[in-house]
Amino acid sequence: MNIEERLQCIVEQPRAYVYGTVEFVNDEWIFFDEEEEEASLVEEIAEQGIEWFHCGHWLSGQWQDQGAVATDLGVFPLENGDRIRFRKRLTYAYQQWLAALSDSTFFQFVQWLNSLGFSLYDCLYCYNGLLFAKSSGVNFIIYDNTEQIGSIHHYYERGRASSDRFEITLNSGERAICAQIG
Repeated sequence: MNIEERLQCIVEQPRAYVYGTVEFVNDEWIFFDEEEEEASLVEEIAEQGIEWFHCGHWLSGQWQDQGAVATDLGVFPLENGDRIRFRKRLTYAYQQWLAALSDSTFFQFVQWLNSLGFSLYDCLYCYNGLLFAKSSGVNFIIYDNTEQIGSIHHYYERGRASSDRFEITLNSGERAICAQIG
């Protein structure tokens, strides 16, 4: 299963989306991020799809140049003040790290991470030694869920037999281990 298919299996990760509203300003659609209070051109951030809040539901679709969202139900023109959201982008190193985990390791890791109060989308930084074709080593991943910070050390070996061991240290000093999954 590739990373996109895996992410579809766990769609409802906390903090997976960037929420905001749109306005048509100077002949361009502008997205106003609710959390960061930043403005961006919708067309620049809508490459991977867009979700539009309509009648109490989020409708998935694709951005259309003329200021509309094409969904399975039809094409809907946006209006000033409409709410939209985008799935947060994962960094290249992090996405490749997730893809390098076996399916069972990936899903167990996500479950463990979620049990600690973190989402896949809370990743701030990922050092992925696997990108350098290292058959063994340690990857470092930093997560921040706005309430706590966690530093994960992923000890791995690749070859005839693969092994993965995850250790997390929280900013509170708490530690947890998830050993030999997959």
